[in-house]
Amino acid sequence: MFSNDQLSKLTQLKQNIRSSRDIAQGTIRATTGRFGFVVLDDGRDAYLNPDQMERVFPGDRVEVEVTKNKKEQYEAKLEKLLESSVTFLSGRYRVRGKGHFIATDLTNFDRWIFIPPKFRMKCTEGCYITAKVTQHPFKDGRAQAKITQNVGDDNTPYIEKLYSVCKHRLDNEFSDDVTEAAKALIAQPLQTLEQNSLETTDLRGVEFVTIDSAATRDMDDALAITPTDNGWFLSVAIAGPSADINLNSTLDKAARKRTQTTYFADKPLTMFPEELSIERFSLKVGEERKSLVFQCEIDSDGKINHFSFVPAIVKSHAKLSYVQVAALLNDQEYKANPTLSDPAEYKATLEQLQACAKALHSYRQAHHIVIENRPDFALYLNNKGKLENIEKIERNCAHSIVEEAMLVTNRCAGDFLAEHKAGLFVHHRGYREERRQDIETLLSEKTQTEINKTEELDSYIKTIKTLQQHDDAKTLLSIQQRFLEASQLSTEAKPHFGLGFAHYATVTSPIRRYQDLHNQRAIYQILAKQAPAPLNSQQLQQMQDNIKESRNASIFMEKWLICDYMNNKVGESFNGTVSLLTNQGIGVRLDDSGIEGFVAAKRADKKKPDAPFDKISFNNQRMELSWNETPIQLDQPIRVTLVRCDNEKKKLEFSFSE
Repeated sequence: MFSNDQLSKLTQLKQNIRSSRDIAQGTIRATTGRFGFVVLDDGRDAYLNPDQMERVFPGDRVEVEVTKNKKEQYEAKLEKLLESSVTFLSGRYRVRGKGHFIATDLTNFDRWIFIPPKFRMKCTEGCYITAKVTQHPFKDGRAQAKITQNVGDDNTPYIEKLYSVCKHRLDNEFSDDVTEAAKALIAQPLQTLEQNSLETTDLRGVEFVTIDSAATRDMDDALAITPTDNGWFLSVAIAGPSADINLNSTLDKAARKRTQTTYFADKPLTMFPEELSIERFSLKVGEERKSLVFQCEIDSDGKINHFSFVPAIVKSHAKLSYVQVAALLNDQEYKANPTLSDPAEYKATLEQLQACAKALHSYRQAHHIVIENRPDFALYLNNKGKLENIEKIERNCAHSIVEEAMLVTNRCAGDFLAEHKAGLFVHHRGYREERRQDIETLLSEKTQTEINKTEELDSYIKTIKTLQQHDDAKTLLSIQQRFLEASQLSTEAKPHFGLGFAHYATVTSPIRRYQDLHNQRAIYQILAKQAPAPLNSQQLQQMQDNIKESRNASIFMEKWLICDYMNNKVGESFNGTVSLLTNQGIGVRLDDSGIEGFVAAKRADKKKPDAPFDKISFNNQRMELSWNETPIQLDQPIRVTLVRCDNEKKKLEFSFSE
């Protein structure tokens, strides 16, 4: 037996030994290889070898002992698992001998995890599944999971969409309580003007028209215009779901959970049940609807002289398509469509809308930022959900009419909400802070003009206009785009550098985006002299995460469909443009389809010193690449040949055409 004195000395010895070791806490970061890193809380990165990496998941919080190797690089040895957020898995069911596994397909997490017999749900080789972690690998490197859903296999119709929805944890169906709440709302008659608690204007006689794709059914905006002595009086009627849906009601919570309508190649996952989005709220022709109407006085130069938001009852007079409106305004023939109105009956209105849009566009070019958009492409599927055709969507003057009307509405909504310190803003900070000095130095050199203070909106706008007027504008604009941050939602009224606006708060799509619903509700409350209810930080972060997952789900499905579609085109050559520069090769975007792939550089092989390889040099600070001493620039035209379709990773590999 040890005496108390001996036990005390032993405890002190252990503490001294521990204090002499470099013990730190951090977060696991995975790589494309089997090894990983621990991003330590003190800012250091410590290497984690493959054996240690087998005991953790990406994102795990751990305590480690940090040492240095012979190259004076930090290495980590696992001491304790503090926290693990990985519980959900997605991937394919794999059978190897007597072992059954889920081969995960999460980002930088392509591990095989064992599934015990009682948790296999009678799945077979190759099934697409989701699973739940039942045993963390920290103790012995042996993780286990149980299957939560068997989505289907390669022969399941629309498997690409079904699996993408499950993989990104989107709600494919509305719960029973949401469905019942929707039915109850539909059963309620539209309130009359006299029944509205907020003073409501009767605008049923105003000639509002919707302009959208012919197939669109959830129409959340309509336009009307009247010429004035020095410009126009523009009205934008916005569908008014917030007048019917109370904050934190069953329908409101369901919409916030989805955050936005997710658009897939076949059919969208709507934010509201369809009986609401395409019936109750949609601005259907000839039917009275509650609406928040944006009214704006615009002079002939496109300057906004005055604007207001008005609660109203409106009635859409026509449903028009982009194609028909553009044909009419360009004096071209168009086909009649029984589901659409005849645009010829509204020619005078459409001509005024076009003239107003041109003025608004010119004003934006002079005072804000107008960037040329990349073309969009439509994917058409067959009855089994496989990609059959890709068509480029040609932008026309009708698209410009709607775009300018939406931009001016959302810009003014941003100013209005900023004044009242309410709402959600789309905040874009411009260049990433850690790259700001690099891009300012590079652009100063390229333009022979002093570029600085780009963290200020006015200076940033001036910088973009300098680039747009440069002889090499296309290349310089492409380069600077790679230094930009992504936009974020913010409860603070901050600028949108990408558009050159002091404030930008979207309100024009409350049927499709929760942020628009939230902003519309805030405007209604302000007009009623009530304090708008803000979102808390947790709700805002959840919305950001939901938007990201929604976009990722759409992208994942499209990449899968495209990879299958291109399988029988291996060996064919295509025209494209350079979309990405890296030290591994270049990204390419095909001109006729928008399909993206990669041209990888051939690396030197130490085991085969005589084998040909590519000499590639990439300067990340300057976005300059040399390939076998030939310079390659962003947006440069290129001819490539499809070499391989990686169906597992949903990637296309190209080579330079001879």
